[in-house]
Amino acid sequence: MISNVYRYYLSQYGTRANSRYSTHTPSELKKISGKILKVNSLTPFYKLDLSEDAQKYAIDLKENADELSKIIYDLSSSNDSSIIDYEKIADSTDEQIVSAHYIGKDSTLCANPFQVEVKQLAEAQINTGNFLPQKSMLVSTGAYSFDLNVSNLTYQFEFNVETDDNTKSIQDKISRLINRSNLGLTSHVTTDSLDNSAIEINSESTGISSLKSTIFSIQPSSSPDSEDSSDKGKDEPSSNHIVSILGLNRTAQYPANAIFSIDGVEHSSNTNNYIINNNFELKFSKVTAQTPVTISFKNDTDAIVESISHLVDGYNKIISVTSNENSSKFIGNEKLKGEFANISNAYNDILKRSGIELNDVGIIELNKGTILDSVNDGTISDTFGNLGKFKNALQYKIESISLNPMNYVNNKIVSYKNPQKPSTTPYHTSLYSGMMFNGLI
Repeated sequence: MISNVYRYYLSQYGTRANSRYSTHTPSELKKISGKILKVNSLTPFYKLDLSEDAQKYAIDLKENADELSKIIYDLSSSNDSSIIDYEKIADSTDEQIVSAHYIGKDSTLCANPFQVEVKQLAEAQINTGNFLPQKSMLVSTGAYSFDLNVSNLTYQFEFNVETDDNTKSIQDKISRLINRSNLGLTSHVTTDSLDNSAIEINSESTGISSLKSTIFSIQPSSSPDSEDSSDKGKDEPSSNHIVSILGLNRTAQYPANAIFSIDGVEHSSNTNNYIINNNFELKFSKVTAQTPVTISFKNDTDAIVESISHLVDGYNKIISVTSNENSSKFIGNEKLKGEFANISNAYNDILKRSGIELNDVGIIELNKGTILDSVNDGTISDTFGNLGKFKNALQYKIESISLNPMNYVNNKIVSYKNPQKPSTTPYHTSLYSGMMFNGLI
């Protein structure tokens, strides 16, 4: 029997991804065990319905109840009063200057808007070499090398100049060497209006994070094998000569930090991204002219609709289990349908105002238009404020289902327990339906 149960469980629910609610602390497991014991102490002895349909029904109830429980916990905020407390996004009055992204967990802790003024953007370092005729040959053939210093480390680059090389091909060769090094630099050959070419080297990082005024620097090779040009013949290759001729060490733009103020307090950053108290990530794109940019919250309509859709889908899945043709044979199924109907009817007015409507067969449908209207007219918080009560009522019910789904199959009562001496048999209520408590109860 038990092997059939596990096969069905694995085929239907074995591929579900775990959530952050799928693991528990020892205290949580102890609490779950205590709940099982309490339920069991009040449950009479009965003969279990061990038919295949009963097994599948119990598993479907438990797993869908656990899934709905996870959805509800995902939608719950710190005060558990509103389903949309965290469904907000940061809003900027000028996205072209400062864009904002909310990365926090509780928007109630940073609800006040603030003003940002950008005085200077963070800049990368750019070295632009000398513009030279592309087909010229200003260096002699031979082996060359130069040192590139970045992040306080020095790397030596070596290359050969062949007889068929020219200035442009040498520049391309050096540019490829730098790009392949993966040192946080990008290089390319650029041309001017006279079709002369030069090497341009850009740092991927911006700003100044040390006492140095540059992110990288290029010098003639300082290895022992390299000789100074003064010790070489006029026509012999020289590292110092090629660095000077090509202008590899010529800095056209020095790196700079971003300078900005938040509510009048000045800050600096070596990038154009700045995180405020692990709540907001700001991205600077332009310098502000006169008016500071205001960062505040606005409701994320898509996130709200998606969250409510998850709740609706989770609710409808467990209702579909009770509406299944095979489920009608179980006496407890009608009881369960009635319990869900009572919950829905009790909050019917609230649900309608929230854009959730109950149809004739007990399935709830989402009216996105109602939600969008409440967002646009500013009543979204009031509309969804009471929806937490419906969510809490559901949570209480699905907890009891998950603890003892066997309560809804055709169990024949054998005897009632002695009320004077209640006893517990912990595994009686979950002989095979409880199986693994792999969800939050």
